[in-house]
Amino acid sequence: RRPGKRGVGTRNMILLLGMNAHVGGFVQQLEKEVRPLAAGYEHVDDIVAVTHTEGSQAGSNNDELLLRTLAGFMVHPNVAAVLVLDVGVGVLGGELNRYTKKNNYPLNKVLHQFTSLRGPFASDMARCRAIVESWLPQVNVMRRTPQPLSELKIALQCGGSDAFSGISGNPLAARVSKGVIQAGGSAVLAETDELIGAESYVLDKVRDAATAERFLEVVARFQEQAAWHGHSAHGNPTGGNKYRGLYNIYLKSLGAAAKRHPDVRLDEVLEYGERMHGPGFYFMDSPGNDLESIAGQVACGCNMIFFVTGNGSITNFPFVPTIKIVTTSARDALLAEEMDVNAGAYLDGRPLAELAEETIDLSLAVASGQLSAGEKAGHAQVQIWR
Repeated sequence: RRPGKRGVGTRNMILLLGMNAHVGGFVQQLEKEVRPLAAGYEHVDDIVAVTHTEGSQAGSNNDELLLRTLAGFMVHPNVAAVLVLDVGVGVLGGELNRYTKKNNYPLNKVLHQFTSLRGPFASDMARCRAIVESWLPQVNVMRRTPQPLSELKIALQCGGSDAFSGISGNPLAARVSKGVIQAGGSAVLAETDELIGAESYVLDKVRDAATAERFLEVVARFQEQAAWHGHSAHGNPTGGNKYRGLYNIYLKSLGAAAKRHPDVRLDEVLEYGERMHGPGFYFMDSPGNDLESIAGQVACGCNMIFFVTGNGSITNFPFVPTIKIVTTSARDALLAEEMDVNAGAYLDGRPLAELAEETIDLSLAVASGQLSAGEKAGHAQVQIWR
């Protein structure tokens, strides 16, 4: 459990956070230099690099999204300490520091340091390594303790969807998240353009009229923004989606919306990366791009990711464990080492309730420190909404 109302972490991580694209290469090299140090500390789960392609020049159209996302990363409950690096151009660490203070992020409750690379390379590397080494004993005293199910906050995400995503994988994720919400936890639905055509289902149960209106406003805004560039959000289905049976946005949206269980109401609508304020079922504005959407959900405070996939996408996040749910047994057989849950077993005749019990047991084990398939494989990607 973290101080400052940061919530409960499912991991105890040190982050090497790149402010912008300029510093990405150094941050990745620094990870190679310091990651082995974690092996000497039983309660330090990992030291990971977080790099992305944004923030290369100030005044970009997504500066606010970038700052909000990085601020959310810094105070995330899975983060024990974070070293923020920049090279003195683009969106600077100083600006991020000011942003966290202005918006009341509890940064004073996290071990952290902002630093700029000054060169030469070897000197910067030695200086950054020394900072990380000094934190290791402090992070190691942060221990796991028993925590209630209400502290689980699930990011609901799907990618590489197929015709079975809305039949097996997404309903399974919805059933598990329903149990978490009933216990006082949270879940976050996202991907605005993948809900077009399914608005009536999403709003079948909603807290109040204002929340419903806010959801519809966000969907309309997304469609307007697409139109600015001469496109329509109705063109969202990818070639792979169509190949796997999702021929138009309505089919894709009905399947994506199935991540909301019919018994669960929509409680609140969030901007991209906006922090959750309590338990319940949320919708967060985001694109259909999986990596960009997941980054926003993590910044919201999600400490577990349910990623439903038809084609077997290997998406994982550096400091939040991902439970990958594959939709068919045939695809699971091809990727048994990469997937965590075979929702295709439901299509083969197993009761969905039984699969949900197994999935929540697995989720609790992973939240308690067991490595997910993606963590074992060492896969991790980050991208922020451009």
